[in-house]
Amino acid sequence: MQQVRALHQARGRREQQLLLLEGTHLLQECRRLQLQPQRLIATERWLAMHPQLQGSDVVQPVSPEVLTAMATTDTPDGVITLLDHPQPSLEPPRWPRASAPLLLGLDRIQDPGNLGTMLRSALAAGVDQVWLGGGADPWQPKVLRASAGAALELPVQRLEHLDPPVSLAQDRAASVVAAVREGGMPYWLHDWQQPTLLLLGNEGAGLSSDLLTRPLVQVTIPHLSAVESLNVAVAAGVLLLERCRQQATAAPDKRESSAAELGR
Repeated sequence: MQQVRALHQARGRREQQLLLLEGTHLLQECRRLQLQPQRLIATERWLAMHPQLQGSDVVQPVSPEVLTAMATTDTPDGVITLLDHPQPSLEPPRWPRASAPLLLGLDRIQDPGNLGTMLRSALAAGVDQVWLGGGADPWQPKVLRASAGAALELPVQRLEHLDPPVSLAQDRAASVVAAVREGGMPYWLHDWQQPTLLLLGNEGAGLSSDLLTRPLVQVTIPHLSAVESLNVAVAAGVLLLERCRQQATAAPDKRESSAAELGR
């Protein structure tokens, strides 16, 4: 039990090279992504209800009380998955192969729930690469739960700071877009269909001053003054999904153009 509880902390995850995934959904995501768990820890009731998810994994039956003692949640749904810890990349950031990539740089995001939610939005928006400049550990259980498994699927690289990916994007003539609380242009005026690196900053301090001194495109989400600023995870969803909106809006024009060419 103590070995599993040690996975609640970053040190334990590093020492054992394991991740702690809680719940049936995250195990289903492992199966979908063809990731091989090291071990399943589950109650007898869960095992009886989900024979199709057990596969050939090492299964450790435990009582509900023992499972609760191992989990980080108060009411686990009956299963814990132990998965190999992704190896940190020691290489500098690389440019994705996509012709017009959408990239996300997160500067010192501290709240695990915010980080997990942003990773989920990033996957929904088709983000090609996520770079983390410090902040919360993306492999902690709360991030994995909040991301609904997106953290397991997205290319995520953790760095000390975001200067290397920003320089890489600018060398590639991509737009580097900084989300700021006020003073930027309305976010929908940016052409999100071109190669873009979106930068989002720390919940309290925003983007670091070092980043803001670089030549960036600053965008703002207009909103009523009843609130001072939007939650960073909410802002991420709005900004990242603007590409999908612009693509959907442009699609009818493209269909009309194609139909006109066929009619000639």
